[in-house]
Amino acid sequence: MQLPRTPEDPEREPLLGERSSPAARDASPNPLSRHHRRLLLLVCATIVAADFGSALALAPQISIFESLICRRIGDGVDCKSPEVQGELALLTGWKETADQLPGIILALPYGFAADRIGRKPILLLAVAGVVLEDVAIRLVCWWNAALPLRMIWATPVFQIIGGGSQTATAMVYAMITDMVPAEKRASVFYIIAAAILLGEILATPTSAFLMAWSAWLPSLLSILFELLGLFSAAFIPETRPEATQAIKGNQDEEEREDSPISEDNADHGQNYPSKPTYHRWKDTVKRYWMHIQGTSVKSWNFNMVYIVCTFLLASIGRQALQLVIPYASKRFSWSIPRASFLVTLKGIINLVTLLFILPPLSTWLSKHASMSPALKDLRIVQGSAWLLTLGTILMSLAAQPPLFTFGLCFLALGWGFYSALRSLATALVLSSQVGVLSSCIGLAQSTGSLIAGPILAAAFRHALRMDGLGMGLPYMMTGGLFFLASCLTCLVRISGARSRP
Repeated sequence: MQLPRTPEDPEREPLLGERSSPAARDASPNPLSRHHRRLLLLVCATIVAADFGSALALAPQISIFESLICRRIGDGVDCKSPEVQGELALLTGWKETADQLPGIILALPYGFAADRIGRKPILLLAVAGVVLEDVAIRLVCWWNAALPLRMIWATPVFQIIGGGSQTATAMVYAMITDMVPAEKRASVFYIIAAAILLGEILATPTSAFLMAWSAWLPSLLSILFELLGLFSAAFIPETRPEATQAIKGNQDEEEREDSPISEDNADHGQNYPSKPTYHRWKDTVKRYWMHIQGTSVKSWNFNMVYIVCTFLLASIGRQALQLVIPYASKRFSWSIPRASFLVTLKGIINLVTLLFILPPLSTWLSKHASMSPALKDLRIVQGSAWLLTLGTILMSLAAQPPLFTFGLCFLALGWGFYSALRSLATALVLSSQVGVLSSCIGLAQSTGSLIAGPILAAAFRHALRMDGLGMGLPYMMTGGLFFLASCLTCLVRISGARSRP
């Protein structure tokens, strides 16, 4: 189904076409409906509970891994020694890599399933698979005398159920896209990102407090909160557009009417038998492939290449956040609970940025600088990218905690980059191409996370054997990646960027 086209400038139309005016997007008088607010509340509750559980286990899990590695190596070994820390980095790095494989392999099949049976069942399966994986990790650690610790690399197999966290994230954004008006979507993306950060902010000090008794207490409690997230997801209403299903049903009906077998059955007053499940899935894949082939190539220009590549580079850099706790613990001789407060500081700054800095800045750029929605998002993306670059470079050069914390603050100020970049990408394509775009972004992020684990783990292990500035090697590499991402955002060009008075 083709959207209506304007005759003014067909070459520019896919970039900014079929989008409402800046005034409509930024100053829309229509608030979210009661149904939309209920959906957003349930989605946020699910995200906060699940992410709170995940963040609650972050520092305790590192502490448990560290103690088990020390015990395996032998008595009298310093847990901060390069040997122990190198094994810890290797363990967590390859675990991060293994976590990305199910999402990459199963994204497309579960995407098709979500279009046929709905978003909600796939979301529930994805969250359930993540919970089972975390339970398996706890069991491996508990039975460490009989099971090697590296067996946690096999636990992502449970993500076959639902496709893992990447699929869950895709379902959340799909639900928001289904139900929230386009002019409200960017603001809702900021709210979703803020909800994720809220889980981190609440979980980190709670985890540090509980670790004073035992690292196992917050580790096991995290499973309970993840189950609460699963319970909350069960109350989210289905958002799959019925219109899409009606169109598909009409297409199937037309195919049956054109089929000779269908005509023969009609002559005899018989109904055409339903197709086997294999053939129905085959037809679904064929329709999606024809849709992708029929997508307008004009909108997928170099801008889209730059944006997808930016997601790839920034996703690699994003994984460096996982090293904050072990890196600060080693370099500054901090305890793990103390180092975990850096994550809380970052989360607080992120929350303030997403809720109180970026929305007013977005409004100001639109009203006072007369920028179109796409150009406004682009400027926010570019500024955030340079803040990420500056922050990681300062962290790599920091020999004392204050400078490292200062760099982390810059990193936190630029963390709205990911939400703004997603909003920019959505503004540069037609509505009918958002699904294809989301698949490309998801694949880029998964691929970036896949290769980031071993690269950053190897850099961290090498840095442990160095002194001075050499210890900042992981963040030097991260700063280089963010610098390349910043350069790519400067290559994005937007036609007709200024709004008309």
